[in-house]
Amino acid sequence: MSARIRVAFVHDSYPEYRRPLFARLAEKFDLQCFFLNQDDSALPPDSVNVRGYRIPEMSDLVIAPALAGELLGAHARKPFDVVLCPEPSSFSALAAGGVARRLRLPHVVFSGEWYPARHPRRWLTFGLERSLVRGAACCLAYGTRVRERLAGLGADPEKILITGNASPYRHTPCAPAEIETARREWEIGVKPVILFLGRLLAFKAPEILVDAFSIVRREIPSFLLLAGDGPRRELLHRQARRLGLTDLRIAGSEVRGDRQKDLLYSLCSVFVLPSRKGRIAEPWGLVLNEAASAGLPIVTTDGVGAAPDLIRDGETGRVVNQGDARALAEAITGLLLSPKDSKTFGARAKARAGEFSIDRMAETFGRAFERAAGEAP
Repeated sequence: MSARIRVAFVHDSYPEYRRPLFARLAEKFDLQCFFLNQDDSALPPDSVNVRGYRIPEMSDLVIAPALAGELLGAHARKPFDVVLCPEPSSFSALAAGGVARRLRLPHVVFSGEWYPARHPRRWLTFGLERSLVRGAACCLAYGTRVRERLAGLGADPEKILITGNASPYRHTPCAPAEIETARREWEIGVKPVILFLGRLLAFKAPEILVDAFSIVRREIPSFLLLAGDGPRRELLHRQARRLGLTDLRIAGSEVRGDRQKDLLYSLCSVFVLPSRKGRIAEPWGLVLNEAASAGLPIVTTDGVGAAPDLIRDGETGRVVNQGDARALAEAITGLLLSPKDSKTFGARAKARAGEFSIDRMAETFGRAFERAAGEAP
């Protein structure tokens, strides 16, 4: 290439776990990023931060009227070769796709949605989403479920590349003395620890795990650690009291940063992500990458996007039907009673997680940009 491909990279947010990917892509491509409502001090150089407005009746949609104008102005100053559109259902993607069509530029779609959010406004935007996907020069999908959804929206299957999803976190085991201190302070004792780590939200279904734990503890003395905070916290406290569970702790405010994650994963015997589909679904479940990197045996459900790719039932972990507390309990109990199976699943999950790297994501994004810009077949 005589010059680096210039990409208008539209992405609503700038989450910490995505920053290494942005940095890697900026090494190879002339990347200008467009965000909504972000902290200016944390953004990459030459980024554009656009004011967006959340519409109450469409609570999952942020409208940013100035985004199209910002894209057009940036293109006038220094022309783009490719436009990257985020999730097709977002206003940002539809605006960016419209600008790409107006400027006759190829666009790439990046999606993690395998289960469309249940919201009336989707009836209004479905046609636009479909047009955006069908007209894409290339589509980037988290995994096989997203690829199937994009194909269902009309994307050419040969133009869909799977990126996987990656976390920069890598587990560092804690010293035995630190683990022993945590066990004593949290009154865990010598019991095996069942761990959930994440926001206490409806679609993550922590209450299903609490129900499952009430079954597990009848057979195996154990401890449930819910590491997270969110709107379902009080509901979970009431549920635990109703079930008479005393060997349970909700440790929301105590989980801060990678060092706390290191401790939680070092304490853990079985990691569980019990998510289920509701108004929305778990797009991927990045915490599974983290738990797998720690070599932990994992139990999750078919309501998690990563299930067919990262966690495969009977191979790299256990996958049960979403919303089924008894099936969840049986899978957890089976792993607690079989240290050999736990070790095997943990080792396989760790090896599999190594294949879902930021390097792999960056390489796949790069191939999409090059294809779109006509640099590769």
